[in-house]
Amino acid sequence: MKIDKLYTNAVIVSTTGRFAGCIGVKDGKIAFVGADAEGYEAAEVIDCGGKFLLPGFIDAHIHPSDPGPTNNREDMEHLTQSMAAGGITTGLMMPFQTPIIKDVEAYEYTKNYFEGKGYVDYGIHGGAIATNLDEADDLWRKTGATAMKAFMCFSTTDCPFLEDDTFYAHLEILAKNGGIAMIHCENDKILKKREIELKAEGKCDGRAYNASHPDYAEVEAIQRAILFLKQTGAAAVIVHVSTAEGLRLIKKAREEGVKVWAETCPHYLTFVVEDYDRLGAALKQSPPFHEEPNRLEMWDLLGKDGYVSTMSSDHCPFTEEEKFADPNNIWIVPNGIPGVQAIAPVMLNGVAEGKITLEKVVEVTSFNASKLYGLYPKKGVLQPGSDADFVVVDMDLKKEFKKEDNFSKCPWSPFFGYTFQGWPVMTVCRGEIVFKDGKIVGKQGYGKYVAREK
Repeated sequence: MKIDKLYTNAVIVSTTGRFAGCIGVKDGKIAFVGADAEGYEAAEVIDCGGKFLLPGFIDAHIHPSDPGPTNNREDMEHLTQSMAAGGITTGLMMPFQTPIIKDVEAYEYTKNYFEGKGYVDYGIHGGAIATNLDEADDLWRKTGATAMKAFMCFSTTDCPFLEDDTFYAHLEILAKNGGIAMIHCENDKILKKREIELKAEGKCDGRAYNASHPDYAEVEAIQRAILFLKQTGAAAVIVHVSTAEGLRLIKKAREEGVKVWAETCPHYLTFVVEDYDRLGAALKQSPPFHEEPNRLEMWDLLGKDGYVSTMSSDHCPFTEEEKFADPNNIWIVPNGIPGVQAIAPVMLNGVAEGKITLEKVVEVTSFNASKLYGLYPKKGVLQPGSDADFVVVDMDLKKEFKKEDNFSKCPWSPFFGYTFQGWPVMTVCRGEIVFKDGKIVGKQGYGKYVAREK
């Protein structure tokens, strides 16, 4: 059988194990996965150098500024280059650009706007906000939305968050349609109370912001979300869980039959509250960071079965002028940090340090996300008929993450200066190499929109 490409001399990793073998590609799809290519004739052969080959990462939590204020902020061109450099072959975009994706019209506008701009594939989430209950049913049923993002606390003025009544109503709509929510869990009233108290005390530094988002604000909101999910029968991923206690609550609820899963992010495995003293506004992120024992327990639970289902970046960069507007007043600084290029090195470094396995990396960076967001078996798995999306990683490569490694339009990152062992060295999207040996080699516009399977 004739095929287009043969990726050979690789150690192929799945959720269940690994073996030395090769992958054949035809028309952008995986033609075969095996120990050898006997019976196949390839037009091109690519030697993977004996390195590990994993399914392409799926980052399900990305905040582009595009469409929107992209003169200085992130745009799809730079974002998807950064994704490719980070081993991400599919990114799922959050719905809070301009316009906010609160109805079918806004969804279709954004989908059309993205066409021709990406280097790798992408999907688009819808928004569940306080003012779009009447549009939410159509938004799920009439589009390829991969999830509906919901906030239980204030986000921005043009994105009204869900009080309990509208939150419950949105979950009822999703339950009726077999949809899935992505829920930001923090108790809004606790956050507001703590911020008022800290400002009254004249506290304006990074630790003050951290103190305004106590861990129990997340834990309480997770408990409330679980109760509502149980009552409505809806399904949800609790996003960017920052506490080990939150992970334990979610696992226990799922064991009891609630359709709930946990996402966490590489920054919660890297930073702790003391890092605000050094990095300040660069770490202003919601939810914030906690003490070192919590960080270590997050790693421990990640390595166990059933606590963390997906790993995403929550990539939300701002310009240096916005992020570092006033080093003496954390309150005026926007929330969000860049992160799409941090997932792979943080996770692979965890493998190098013996915290997790490569099989666990596959589980939480691709396989589970493909199942949860309706992309399986097109994405997230190395099997015949699936898209030929994969990343080759060099587990012996140890280096510092520097500004010159960065492909995002965002010129700063709290991860700069950290040394990691294990890096992507080749990223393949639908059979084509888009990143290799530190360089973007793909073409803008190659990335395509991906809808959920209905």
